[in-house]
Amino acid sequence: MIKSSRLSHYNIVASTPLLPGLILLHNDCPTNIQNTNEMKDMPYHEALGLLMWLQVVTRPDLSYTVNILSRFTHNPGKPYWNVLKHMLAYIKGTTHYGVMFQAGGNLDPIGYVNSDFAGCRELRWSTEGNIFIVAGGPVS
Repeated sequence: MIKSSRLSHYNIVASTPLLPGLILLHNDCPTNIQNTNEMKDMPYHEALGLLMWLQVVTRPDLSYTVNILSRFTHNPGKPYWNVLKHMLAYIKGTTHYGVMFQAGGNLDPIGYVNSDFAGCRELRWSTEGNIFIVAGGPVS
């Protein structure tokens, strides 16, 4: 369970789930005991798990940022925790967002796919995303 005291001081609202142009690197992972201990009590894994559930169930707009943050679950650092808090601030300001389907909408699936090639500057990983829409709402 996430202790509200760890998140309550973050009372701003963000307009995007990820800051534009932000690059997260593996070099930002803790490399010494002091930095590792600093992150030890942060509920990074719990909060990320909740965000994963939310993006699968009703908030596909969170998928890209959840994907990026999931790359660092083995050793999250302070920059990743700050991005996660930013994402929570985005959710706070967009609680009215959700999946809506149109009654009598088109039942033929419409799909969109996009990718980058080696978008991760550090490890040269690529990122791919897709969305399929039925009756005006995303289903995959």
